[in-house]
Amino acid sequence: MAKLTQIQKLEVIPQAIERYLSENATNQVALAKLAGIDKAYVNHIVKGNDMIGKAKIADKYYEALAVAIGLKLEKSYWNHFNTFNFKQAIITFENAREKKIRLGLDGDTGLGKTYAATLFKRKYPTSVFLVKCSSIENSKEFAVNLAEEVGVATTGTKGAIIKRVCQKLRTQGNNPMIIIDEFENSKAGNIPTVKTIADELQGYAAVVVIGIDVQKMLAKGAERRKNGFIQTNRRWSFGWTYLDPSIGEDIESICIELGITNKPAQNWLKARVKDFDSLKNICTTALEEAEKTNQEVTISLLNELYA
Repeated sequence: MAKLTQIQKLEVIPQAIERYLSENATNQVALAKLAGIDKAYVNHIVKGNDMIGKAKIADKYYEALAVAIGLKLEKSYWNHFNTFNFKQAIITFENAREKKIRLGLDGDTGLGKTYAATLFKRKYPTSVFLVKCSSIENSKEFAVNLAEEVGVATTGTKGAIIKRVCQKLRTQGNNPMIIIDEFENSKAGNIPTVKTIADELQGYAAVVVIGIDVQKMLAKGAERRKNGFIQTNRRWSFGWTYLDPSIGEDIESICIELGITNKPAQNWLKARVKDFDSLKNICTTALEEAEKTNQEVTISLLNELYA
């Protein structure tokens, strides 16, 4: 079997294990026994950790679990990359969680905000709660989604639901944290709701909002004196991390790791690609085609595929 990629280790296999445990009403101890490995490996792998202490978890443990749950590991042309923006996002999350403070993560689409938040939640599955704002849902639906994520009852008024959420997080310990993704989609009623959450959890839990131009959205709403915006903007006046839209250096490093060593091809990608989702799609397609035709990824191949 080919060497596993970090995407397979941090996303594909952990997600498949979670589905298997849920669908089969079983637990990690039983799965470890089935796979013939120590339960500690299952626990760490499900959380998205590829280390136990200072030791790297060997591929054989991932492979044993994949066999046990019936997961076919297909060849992957993409990997996990510790890009500058990914590291900035994780530092922001860790800082907020450790200090129980309010922070914001702002950046354009495709720079890895949701990806980083998802991996961070997997690292702390019982204390990090990730919820998205939807442009088609109202503030009551947002409150229900958050309650479901935290694990409290969703009945009653919006205020009653948020009160239950905050009560649980104030008493659960283990540095609880709420991450609100796609905050730019907040409905008008969401802003006072988030302000209430921030106030109720001050000193008890971290609250991080992430999205596109969210700091500008709050500032503009405050200037227009829209309901809740002045107070919410003040609570997030400081502590913003802005992701870097210039990803050229990361693209070059990723190309080298993927085996795209042709310099003109690297420059082609750097000149045209502005986000990691697009980079993933283009590189995957190009590498698949290059393998079929037994050639390297060149400008000619890229132009043929994307002219």
